[in-house]
Amino acid sequence: MKNCWIVLLLIFINFHAEAQKAEPVPTYAKAQNDMSWYQQQIKAWKQVIQNQPKDAEAWMHYYNAKRILVNHDTNDHRSFTEKDAEMNALVDDMEKSLPNSYEVNFCRWQLGGNDLSKLPYLQKAMSIDSSRSEHISYMINIGEMERNRAQRDAFSLKSMNKGMISSGMLYYNFNTLAGLEQHAILLTAGDNDTYPAWALQAKGIRKDVHVLNVFLLQKKEYRKKVFEELGLPFEEAKEKVSNENIVELISHNKFHWPVYVALTTAGCEVYTQQIEERLYLCGLVYRYDTTSFDHLAVLKRNFEKLYALDYLDKVFYPEISTELVERINTNYIIPMFKLYEHYRDSGDLQHQLWMKEKIILLAKGLDDPDTILKKLD
Repeated sequence: MKNCWIVLLLIFINFHAEAQKAEPVPTYAKAQNDMSWYQQQIKAWKQVIQNQPKDAEAWMHYYNAKRILVNHDTNDHRSFTEKDAEMNALVDDMEKSLPNSYEVNFCRWQLGGNDLSKLPYLQKAMSIDSSRSEHISYMINIGEMERNRAQRDAFSLKSMNKGMISSGMLYYNFNTLAGLEQHAILLTAGDNDTYPAWALQAKGIRKDVHVLNVFLLQKKEYRKKVFEELGLPFEEAKEKVSNENIVELISHNKFHWPVYVALTTAGCEVYTQQIEERLYLCGLVYRYDTTSFDHLAVLKRNFEKLYALDYLDKVFYPEISTELVERINTNYIIPMFKLYEHYRDSGDLQHQLWMKEKIILLAKGLDDPDTILKKLD
């Protein structure tokens, strides 16, 4: 009996050790795990830091896990002020162990949320180690906010050369850009529908398109510069443009450039819920238009002639964000199903089967694929 208890104890110890194993914590834009995993990693990396307080890599993984949990845990109902105080206290502790380090200065900048008054921290980090990759996306942001296209392009190319951008995300964004009219304004909402698009433009692809991230547009100075370029009124008294009217407002640009909203903004209904009747599905985007037009013809053109779709079932390059690519690719299902019904009703069996095969393939990325598959003939 005594030996049995020893065996059980060893099993428990091994299981506990495995559960607390410290693992690299990638950015949330590259990979997303359950919140419980980040809680586990916080404990694991904290233990590493206690044993090795000068371990800079351990500090960064600890910080990344904590930051992701603070920003994405829906069960954490604390105020922004409370969360911000916790993260700044963490960096204060980091600074005691790693004074004047790249990590401390980068984290100070990052917690500022693209606040250009905090730029000296980022500059200090880069002066310490310019070969690091953590600052690259922020230098892209700064280039965009300062309307310095050369800087945005240079750091976008660096991100590609360092393998920071998923090949699947590049294909997806290529298709998004390919289906737009000349000089289109495209509103995006996240990392994976913005940075890859800018990187493609840095490579010379659809440089005429104006890719605007709705969250960056909340930055007053940046918004002022963009509005001036578009010939839109900017009222100093208004600190923030209402999210509800941003699409409509930009559509009044002096050049009459068409405005599109990426399907990836689906989680940001506040930007579209009041204008749904003026949004027309054209592929991976909705086009904002006050007059009706034949969007089905545009949808067919994009899928039949412009979109590169082979990557959906033929992976040519290594993928760094498999799960996120599968998730973003489910956006194809909405326009594909629209085309599937059109081909079925028009008797185009060849194209109907083509769409059906793609929908079945992409449905694997859904939480409930049966809901879609049951609608297919």
